Amino acid sequence: MEQLNYNPMLNDVILDKIFEMLPLSDLASCSQVCKTWRKHSLKRWPRDMWLKLYEDDHSDENGSIANFTGLTLESFLLKLNDKKVSDVSPNLKMRTFKKFTLHGWNFNSEDNEFQNQFWKTCGPLITGLRIERSTFHSRVAFESVVFQDLPNLEELILFNNYYSVEREQRFEALPRISFHHLLVDETSFYDALSRAKNSNVRNLQVILYSEEGSEPKFPLSFLEFIANFRNLKSLTLSGLCEYHSGSGMTFESFLNAMLTLSRNGEYRWAVENLDILNLHKKKIMYSSHTFRLLEKLDFPLSSLTLDIGSYTEPSYFKRILEIYANTLRKLVVYREDGYVPRPDLSLQNFPFEVQLNSLTDLRLLGTAVTPNLHFFQYAPNLRSVFLVHDAGTSMLNIGSLLSDHDLFTTLRNRQSQNTWRDNSPGACPVRNTDFTQLQNTILPNMEEFILCGKHDRICSREQVTALARLMPNLKKVRLGLDNDGFWSVCSAWKELELLIIQPCDVKNSGITGTIPGIQTQLPNLNNLTR
Repeated sequence: MEQLNYNPMLNDVILDKIFEMLPLSDLASCSQVCKTWRKHSLKRWPRDMWLKLYEDDHSDENGSIANFTGLTLESFLLKLNDKKVSDVSPNLKMRTFKKFTLHGWNFNSEDNEFQNQFWKTCGPLITGLRIERSTFHSRVAFESVVFQDLPNLEELILFNNYYSVEREQRFEALPRISFHHLLVDETSFYDALSRAKNSNVRNLQVILYSEEGSEPKFPLSFLEFIANFRNLKSLTLSGLCEYHSGSGMTFESFLNAMLTLSRNGEYRWAVENLDILNLHKKKIMYSSHTFRLLEKLDFPLSSLTLDIGSYTEPSYFKRILEIYANTLRKLVVYREDGYVPRPDLSLQNFPFEVQLNSLTDLRLLGTAVTPNLHFFQYAPNLRSVFLVHDAGTSMLNIGSLLSDHDLFTTLRNRQSQNTWRDNSPGACPVRNTDFTQLQNTILPNMEEFILCGKHDRICSREQVTALARLMPNLKKVRLGLDNDGFWSVCSAWKELELLIIQPCDVKNSGITGTIPGIQTQLPNLNNLTR
C-alpha cells in the first residue's frame, strides 16, 4: 500500500491550536504562506484585532487590512454593504469585526451620514471601542458618542482626544454642602444619577491630552462621567492634574466621585485592576487623602500598577499594601531611578513587614524601591519577580519578556530624557542580601527571576546556591555569572528554559569544555543569551 506523505503543519486542528497562541502581528505574516494558513490565521482577526478606521484618507490605495494600515470610514462602509466585494478574504468579513479604533474623527452635534451609518450597522456588535486623537466639538457630541446604546461594549478607551469646549463649571461653581460627609453639590449628584446609563463596560481607560503648561480638558465632571460605568473591573487613568494643582481634574477628584456614588447611590465598585503608572506628567506625590479615599472605596484589587512618586512617604505606601494585602496578585511599582530627595522617604524596607500572601507577580522598578531580596519572606507564593533598576542597554536583553505590559517602554522613554542622579545604595540586590534572614523562606512556585540594572554584578557560586535554595523551581532567570556561577546554575535549576547571563564572565570553556553538553545538564533550555 502506498504511504501517503503527511504534513502536520497543514492539519486543521494543529494550525488552529498554533494560531490561537500567536500574537496578531505574527498572524499577518502567517497569512501570506499559503491558502490553508491564510484560512486558519484569519479566524482570530475579527474577534481580537482592533480595526482602525480613519475619517480622512490615511490608508494605502488598496485599504489593506493585512498590513494593519487601517481603512477610511467611507471605504469600510462600502466594503460592508457591497455584497460583491470579497473583503480581504472569503473567510474575513467586515461585518464580523467587533473591536474598532476610531482615529482622527470629528464629532459634533450635527448629523454625519457616514458616522450614523457606522453606529447603526456596527454599534450593536461592538465589544471594544478606542477613540484616539479625535475632536469632540461639544459636550452634547461627547455624550451622544460615549453614552450611546452599545449593548455589547466591554472595553472603552479614550486616548489623547481634544475637547474643544470647556466643560461646564456648574459642579465646581455652585455652593457646596456636606452631603453625607462628602463635599459635593447635591443637585449635581442627583442630576448625574438621573442621566447615567447602565453600561456594560468592564475595562475603562482615560488618557487625557494637554499641551505643555496647560491643564487637560474634559467635557464632563468626573461624577457625571463615572456614573455611567458602574460595572467596571479594570480602570486606567493617565494625564490628570497633580493633587496640589487646585484643579478638579485630579486623581483624588476621580476617586471622590466614585466614593460619592458608592455612598449615595446603588453603586458597589468592584474594580480589580487599577493602572495609574502615568497618572500625570509632573513628579507624583500622593497625600494621606489619596489613600484614605482608596481605603473607603475598598476595591477588591488583584492588580495594581503605579508610579509611587519620589516624594511619597513610606507610611502611605505601606498603607496601600495593607489595604489590598488579601487580594493583590500582581503589583508593579515604579519610582524614578536613583532619586530619593530625603533618606526618610526611601522605600528600601519594602514591603514594610506587610504580609502579601496572595501576591504572585511582582515588578519593582527603580533603585529607590528595594536594595535587597529580604522582601521574599513576606510574599511566599511569588511566581515571577522583575527587579529592573534602570532603563539602559541591559533592558534590550529582556525585551521579549516584557510584552505583557507597555510600562517598560514608557520607563525607557521617560528615563532617557532625564539626567541620572545616583543617590542609591549602588549595590546588586543579590549582593546586598543577608541570606541568613531568609533561611526559613522557600518560594516553591517561583518560575521567573529577572534582575536588570546598572549595578548588576557577577553572582558567586555561593550566591547562586543560596538563590537556588530560595527558588528551587526556576524556569527563567537573568543573572550575572562567571564560570563557577554558571556551573551552579546548571546543577541547581534542571527545569531552566531561558537563561540570560548579564553581566557575563563565562568563558567558552565554561560552557562547552567542563560540562559535558548543556542539553545534558539543562534538557529544557531553549534560549541562552550572553
